[in-house]
Amino acid sequence: FAVRTDSIPLLLAVPSPLSTLTSPPVNVVLRPAIKDKAPPAPLVPLPTLTVTKPPRPSEDAPLPIIMDPEFPLTEDPELNTSCPLDPLPPAFADNKLINPLLVAVPSPLLIVNTPPVF
Repeated sequence: FAVRTDSIPLLLAVPSPLSTLTSPPVNVVLRPAIKDKAPPAPLVPLPTLTVTKPPRPSEDAPLPIIMDPEFPLTEDPELNTSCPLDPLPPAFADNKLINPLLVAVPSPLLIVNTPPVF
């Protein structure tokens, strides 16, 4: 069985609380004094910096080698012309053509609802 319960919204005037204006506190709080503290001294002395340059080579640097390409001066290069390959035949000899389904599908009914008004 089903029990139907209807309830209406409360439309009673509810009093608002009284507005009170409060000012911010005026008490002044002193900040603690700033303390500057240096980091502690190291327990052992830091290592000294030693810069060692590599020794100079005993010989001069080699001279660069410039070589010309090995093309003959009187002949032109052969053109590389290639034609595309013929396409492969289809895997099956039977061609199948499937038409799309053209069945009339009913559309849902158009229902227009107005928004609730409070």
